[in-house]
Amino acid sequence: MNNKDRKNRRGAIEVFLTREFLNSMVSVLDSYIAADAENKYSVYAQRIKNKILNHGRKFLHNDEEQVVIYFYENEAAILIKLFSIYVNAIEETPENYFEEIGKAKNNN
Repeated sequence: MNNKDRKNRRGAIEVFLTREFLNSMVSVLDSYIAADAENKYSVYAQRIKNKILNHGRKFLHNDEEQVVIYFYENEAAILIKLFSIYVNAIEETPENYFEEIGKAKNNN
C-alpha cells in the first residue's frame, strides 16, 4: 500500500481477518439481519456487512488468505456493540467484570 492510500485512511482502524474469522464475523452479522430487518441493530449489521463485502481487500500473508478492512471509529464501536450483544445472548458470563471497573485506578 502506498503513502497516498494510507493518508486517505487516516483515522481508520485496520482489521486483518483470516478466511475463518471473516466468515464468522459475517455470519454473526447475518444473524442480526435475519432476525428483524427493521431493528436498528439489523440495519447497523447490514451496513457493516456491506462495508466488509464491498471494501474488504484480499491478500496473501505467509501463504494464508486474509482480508483487510478499514473501519472508522463509529463503525468499530457499532461492531463491538453488536458482538457484545450477540455474545451476551448466546453465552452465560461467568464473571461480573462490571464491579472491577475503576478498582485498579483507585488502588494506585
